Amino acid sequence: MHRNAEIEDAVTQLLQALRKGDADAATTGISEELTVMIGTDDEEWWEGYDASVEAVRAQLDASGGFPIETFEVRGYALGEVGWFEVKGTIAIEAQPPFGVRMTGVLRREAGGWGVLQMHASTGTPNAELGMDGLPV
Repeated sequence: MHRNAEIEDAVTQLLQALRKGDADAATTGISEELTVMIGTDDEEWWEGYDASVEAVRAQLDASGGFPIETFEVRGYALGEVGWFEVKGTIAIEAQPPFGVRMTGVLRREAGGWGVLQMHASTGTPNAELGMDGLPV
């Protein structure tokens, strides 16, 4: 297994579209076979292509884009299936930047790599969850 530049490029383009608020570009890489897209809020769980695309478009319309400041993308492939890992920061006005992590699964499709599943999270310190003393 080796890193895959095509997947890394596709995910980088997706992140740049999210940052710019470009809903057309952000949703182009979503496969019609997408199973679930999970966001950082407890309520952000969208099943299927239609619900996920609608959510992305609504959020970008409301926010104008997600202020993703920096990110590191790693993509891998095994045959026609690939996956990615993203580690980055988001800077919202009047707040210090905070970490964001994303993972996802992709499949090679006619137009390139299509996202089948994606999950974004922001880290919550173990102490805030009542799990003090766990090694990190």
